Amino acid sequence: MTTAAFFAGDSPLRPTVRTGWQGYWQRTITPPDMDAVSDNGGTDARLWYHAAMRTVQTPALKKAVAAARRLWLSSSPRSEGPLHLAVDGAGETGMTTVLRQIGRVFEGIIDSQLPPDPRRVPVIHINTPLSPSNKVDWSLPFANFLEFPQPKDPESTQRPTDMTGPVCHVMKTRGTRLVLVDGIDRLENSEIKTAFDYFGYIASEYNVSFVYCGIGARDIANTARRGKRSQSPHGGSGGIPTLAVNPVPYSPADHDTWHEVIKFFDQDLRLRHHSPGDLLRLASHLHERTGGYMKPLSYLICQAAQEAIESGTETITKDLLDEQLVGRFADDPILQF
Repeated sequence: MTTAAFFAGDSPLRPTVRTGWQGYWQRTITPPDMDAVSDNGGTDARLWYHAAMRTVQTPALKKAVAAARRLWLSSSPRSEGPLHLAVDGAGETGMTTVLRQIGRVFEGIIDSQLPPDPRRVPVIHINTPLSPSNKVDWSLPFANFLEFPQPKDPESTQRPTDMTGPVCHVMKTRGTRLVLVDGIDRLENSEIKTAFDYFGYIASEYNVSFVYCGIGARDIANTARRGKRSQSPHGGSGGIPTLAVNPVPYSPADHDTWHEVIKFFDQDLRLRHHSPGDLLRLASHLHERTGGYMKPLSYLICQAAQEAIESGTETITKDLLDEQLVGRFADDPILQF
């Protein structure tokens, strides 16, 4: 694993490009040395550290580790074909993080189980393109991940080149076993058949498992199988196996999971006046502000930590949290200006 360094101007990792994906799955986040960091405004390494803190181990992320292992163990050729998975839930619950965790663990398993091979491409990660109407549209995100030369000049009217052949050649010769498809909810009903016909060909021809991620991903995948939008299954196989990503609950009778999440953030903060457990004392307010949704929670805590560094208070308080423009508000924040 490589250790991530944080400096102004660093390019963000793009996991939907192979070099970015390699950096993503290999990276570790190392907290800066409190005795060595600069207190000089924007050069303080802690600002960048709090912008990219470690991924919190939510219940869904823990299940993602198990799901990745099951996909690996079932990836040998079977007469039934490869196993596929849906990652489904409400928006801002961290579904993309869960999707990438599956791919990250899967690639890590392969890296530990097989002899080193820098040419190996076990995982491909793509985003659903806008308005895909044919296999040409679907071949381009695969080609972009593999960093093939751009098959079309975006400024011209030239028809894009179908990259399915070169993409499949790479998948066949470099050991691709898993494809992550994010944003599957962008598909219109009329686009579902074309998309899943394309996925189905790759899956059956090259023994590749697909993980589909997005709001209603299970419904969309089952639509492709059954030819219409399906209702929630009652008995039977229920269609595609689904990893549900939900907001983390919090109540007097059900608070342990939320407390575990907040403790994870609490122990990773690097603020000079922060004492262990300070953030936990704000657990109820943090849930009130975020509803248990991981994306706003992460942004809320990380931005509050950055402001605490910049202002010199070096601690997170309720008032500081309420100054951040993320999360829920009792009043519309626009009206406060």
